[in-house]
Amino acid sequence: MKDFDITRRRFVEKSLTLTGVTALASTMPVMSQMAWAAGEAVKAYGVTTAQPRDWSLMEKSVGIKVDYTPTNADIGVFMRDVISNDLGATHDIFIFDGGTEDILGPQGYYAEVIEDHPQLTLWERTPDAWKRADFLRADDKQYSVPVIGNGDAFGYFPESIDANPNGLDEIPWTTFFEGEAIKGRVAIDRSWLQSLSETANYLKHHGVVAIEDPADLTAEEARPVVDFLIERKRAGQFRTIFTAFEEQVQLLSNREIDMINCWEPATKEANEALGANTVIYAFTVEGYYKWGHGASVHTKALDRGNLDNIYKLLNYFLSGEYRAYQAKQRGYAGPNMDLGVAYATENGWSQEDIDLLKWTEEKVARKFEKPFWCKTAPVNADVMEDEWQRFLNA
Repeated sequence: MKDFDITRRRFVEKSLTLTGVTALASTMPVMSQMAWAAGEAVKAYGVTTAQPRDWSLMEKSVGIKVDYTPTNADIGVFMRDVISNDLGATHDIFIFDGGTEDILGPQGYYAEVIEDHPQLTLWERTPDAWKRADFLRADDKQYSVPVIGNGDAFGYFPESIDANPNGLDEIPWTTFFEGEAIKGRVAIDRSWLQSLSETANYLKHHGVVAIEDPADLTAEEARPVVDFLIERKRAGQFRTIFTAFEEQVQLLSNREIDMINCWEPATKEANEALGANTVIYAFTVEGYYKWGHGASVHTKALDRGNLDNIYKLLNYFLSGEYRAYQAKQRGYAGPNMDLGVAYATENGWSQEDIDLLKWTEEKVARKFEKPFWCKTAPVNADVMEDEWQRFLNA
């Protein structure tokens, strides 16, 4: 296999420095070839929000078990676990933001999707807009199956910014970065992939900084973006810099902040505690951190005798049941939303829930009309990460 280019290799090097060289894979029992061949559970590793809240629904409908190891959206940790920690020795499927396939596919970690596999029954009817998306392919090869997608922005309490409580109006990112009414009551994500890119898109939209791609900043572009963030930090705009999904939910549920650039499921979980529509997930003026998750099979899983079950799980991600519950519980859309509506109808869901599924498809389509697409492994990753450290240390 060819060497990684140096900017991307730093993901692995830096995460090893920060977390030590103890391999996550070494803490898990290695399954024997006999156990795999006997039809053991499919072992998956991926972002928290890709997993259903209740895997037993899938077990009943598909007849397989899944052992899921969740991770956050830290690309360094993910790449370390796949590459340096050889998690493919114990795990079959990997789910992360699109972009990792550009490296892990050509480098031999991800296997190409077997599009005519007999268990992948929904592949042909899945729209090309989803299954042929760039974030699932590399070098004209299909390395991932689409799972979910959304456009990330921020959650807010409408009364704090005197906004319409119906949540349909577009709220400018200006409020997040410079709004005096919520100064000192804003939380910003520690992930430079998200926060730095969102800031760059904001400054690009308003003509403050000339930027070609907000998700892949050159040194000349990243420097003024971080200068702006440092100025806003010193001005007291941000109350806290958070890390984990659980922190997002806590900050909102405790009403410690008025606005936070979070994941949409955090607002849903907060509303379960605070009451429906207490927190709104924004439509925005300037755009979104658009992303899609893909599920990829590790090449080492091809020879473990469990491929039928692996592809049953991949097919489940395209199914109406998965689509319906992801839209209801997390607000995410994905391929085959019509199957989600059909599932909800056939299983006696309320009209309110069915309308929610239809709205989720409409909502995501509205977001996808605006810039920009995220990149989990940008070419200028080293520059962006170094500049981001300036912000964190300021």
